[in-house]
Amino acid sequence: MNNQKFFLSIAIFLTVFLLWDKWQITHTTDANGNVVRTTQITLDTPSKKDDVPMINTEITKVDLPTPAITEQHGFTTVTTDLLTVEISHKGGTIQNAYLNTFPIEKGGKEKFQLLSNNAGSIFQAQSGLASRDNLLPTHLSNFNSDNTNYQLTTDELVVPMTWQGENGVKVTKNFHFKKDSYVVSIDYQITNNSNQAIPAKSYVRLSRSAIDQSNMMMPTFTGGVVYDKPSHTVQKNDFDDWDDFDTQQSLGGWIAMVQQYFIAAWIPNQNKDQEFSASTSNNLHKLTNANQQISIGAGNSTTLDANRLYLGPKEYGTIEKIATGLNYTLDYGWLDILADPLSWGIHKINDFIGSWGWSIIIITILIKLAFYPLSEKSYRSMAKMRVLAPRLAKLKETLGDDKQKMGQKTMELYKKEKVNPASGCLPIMVQIPVFIAFYWMLLDTVELRQTAFWWMGDLSKEDPYYILPIIMGASMFIQQKLNPPPPDPMQAKIMMSLPFVFTIFFLWFPSGLVLYWVFNNILSIAQQWSINKRLNT
Repeated sequence: MNNQKFFLSIAIFLTVFLLWDKWQITHTTDANGNVVRTTQITLDTPSKKDDVPMINTEITKVDLPTPAITEQHGFTTVTTDLLTVEISHKGGTIQNAYLNTFPIEKGGKEKFQLLSNNAGSIFQAQSGLASRDNLLPTHLSNFNSDNTNYQLTTDELVVPMTWQGENGVKVTKNFHFKKDSYVVSIDYQITNNSNQAIPAKSYVRLSRSAIDQSNMMMPTFTGGVVYDKPSHTVQKNDFDDWDDFDTQQSLGGWIAMVQQYFIAAWIPNQNKDQEFSASTSNNLHKLTNANQQISIGAGNSTTLDANRLYLGPKEYGTIEKIATGLNYTLDYGWLDILADPLSWGIHKINDFIGSWGWSIIIITILIKLAFYPLSEKSYRSMAKMRVLAPRLAKLKETLGDDKQKMGQKTMELYKKEKVNPASGCLPIMVQIPVFIAFYWMLLDTVELRQTAFWWMGDLSKEDPYYILPIIMGASMFIQQKLNPPPPDPMQAKIMMSLPFVFTIFFLWFPSGLVLYWVFNNILSIAQQWSINKRLNT
């Protein structure tokens, strides 16, 4: 295999892939300034109902109409050190949630909004009680709140909302907030003053409009995740494949809606049976979990187990402490097997040195050292090809357009000089998946968001002055000069244009990724130059 042809093929493949991916995405921005892709969902039979989970008795399924998106209700605002949430008095739905330590723009006052009740970008966390004959409040029942504003001033805050039924049934829905926590716990205190037992189960739901948040060059996963604890497996579907979700029973587990950097996840009691299901109605995609059913005797009171709601960033090493398996919400694409160790490594390095920019540089050096033997073989092959380049050019001049004769003489020369042009291809092929895995890992590393390094204010965004892409293009040009030129003039011209083409592409790449590529190129240049010098090429 001719190395130059191989590199050209890889370059063309990457170029076509990036162009195709960019063409696929229609760019808009949401209220947070994030790039989004909107998917049009058409339902064959749009549902006019919003289903409450059934209870396992001979009781009619509770079907209640879905309120219009524009319908507004009173709400209570709760502010902690990490969260600001609005709890609707309609069902106790968390209709808006802001992350106080994550501004939309670095240094700005406007906070990142995760949950939203804005028309066209609905994303809400609902919860309620399934029973018979509306004996208990669902996520559409009206609650009362003593206050409309609460502020966390101690280590813990409890926000109660009350509902009074017509048959002497009273329910207090408690929202628990803790300092330095993105978790909101919800439990129910139920008093059954009626003359009959009430079978009931609590349920939770995440509802979201079909909006797919995407990176400019390569889309990141936005959709739903259902985790089955006993089997330690996940169902993971985007909005286009929502119907592929299976209804399942699980001991423990959780449901989540995932996007780049952030998640909302309902985490029930991990020691009790759960039932997970998915549905769509009114262009809303829903994940629902029904908890284990109980019976509340006449004249008795009970407290239902708390469901925990995580509203926050996908911080590596932290979210798995919230619930087993929650680390699966980190999306590293189909190269997770490579990206996860890279993520572990870069986090360990950063824990030690405290700089994400230097962590990228150090892990680049470590990756280069790991591939040093393979790279050495590749660069030696290129160096030998460089030595033979004048002789190949002379052969071409002698044989003219006789391609068959040229190929035969070329192979004879390779055999005589013990040069295998294909020997340099495999090392490059092996390193390409590592680069792609590194790319996806950086795309979903929230710690890089708005993190400054040198002149770059945000390693998750493009270099504001395009210095790194220009250095990257220059390093590619130097690498080409160290390698043997293609014998074909047209190939040579195309190869010489690639540094410019890739510089243009990299103008919009996350600067953290360009930093990795630049230092990888610098190390490659040093290694190639050293080999060329030893072989006197």
